[in-house]
Amino acid sequence: MPKVRVGEIEMFYHEDGHCEPVFWIHGLGIDHRIWALQIPLFSRHFRCVTFDNRDAGQSDRSQGSYTIQNMADDAIRLMDALAIDQAHIVGISMGGAVAQELAIAHPTRVKRLVLVSTYTSADRRGTDILNSFALMRARFSREEYARATSPWVFTYEDYLIPGLAESVITRFLEDPYFLPSDVYARQIEAARSHFTEDRLSRITAPTLIVAGDEDLMTPMRFAGTLHEGIPGAKLAVIRGSGHALVLTHAEEFNRIVLSFLKES
Repeated sequence: MPKVRVGEIEMFYHEDGHCEPVFWIHGLGIDHRIWALQIPLFSRHFRCVTFDNRDAGQSDRSQGSYTIQNMADDAIRLMDALAIDQAHIVGISMGGAVAQELAIAHPTRVKRLVLVSTYTSADRRGTDILNSFALMRARFSREEYARATSPWVFTYEDYLIPGLAESVITRFLEDPYFLPSDVYARQIEAARSHFTEDRLSRITAPTLIVAGDEDLMTPMRFAGTLHEGIPGAKLAVIRGSGHALVLTHAEEFNRIVLSFLKES
C-alpha cells in the first residue's frame, strides 16, 4: 500500500475509482477502514482517496503534540502530493473537525463538503468525555475499553441487531494497528483543541451536514450550530442512528451523500 511524505511524516493512503476526487477523513482512534461500507459504491462514481491521519493506522506516529489545523494541513499536503487541486471532502467526527478547518483555511481546494457526526467545539461535557476515554485507554484492557465505550457509539436499536456490537468489538481486539495509550492521548489533545464556531461563515463550499438524532458523542446541538453557521448548508438527520451511522445506517447514509455529491 502506498505512502507519501507529508511534512515530517509518511502518510498512508489508498485510492479507488476514477473521475472527480473525494477525500475521506476518519475520526478519533480509528483509521481509513471506517469507510469500508462507502468506498465500494462511491468508487463507481468518484476517485476515492482514503488515508490514515498522523498517529493513526499505517501512517507515521507524530513526534509531538499537534492540532486539528495541523491535520488539515496534512490533508492539503496529501492533495498536493497526488496533484489534486480540488476535491469533495467528507469527514466524520474528529475528521469532520479536520474537514471544517480545511474548508476554512483552503476554500478553493474544496468542491463540496460533507460533515458527518461531528462537532464545532470541545465544550466542557465533550472535554470530560474525551478525557475519560483517554483515562480508560490507559488503565483498561483492550476489551474492557471496547465494551466501556461501545454504548457511546451504538444506540439501543443498534444493540438489537444480532452480532453487530460483538463483531465490532472482535475487530477492535484483532486490530493490528491498535493505538497505544500515549498515541491515543495525543489524538485526544488535538480533538479537545477544536473550535470553529466563530469562523463557520468562512466556509464557502456547498455543505451537507449528516447527523444521527440519537448520537451521544456529538449531539444534535452541534449539527444545529453547523447548519446555522455555514451559509446555505443542508442538514440531513438519520432517525434512530447514533455516532456510528456510517456503519449502522450505511445504505441511507450512502444514498444521501451520493445524491449530494452528484449534484455538482
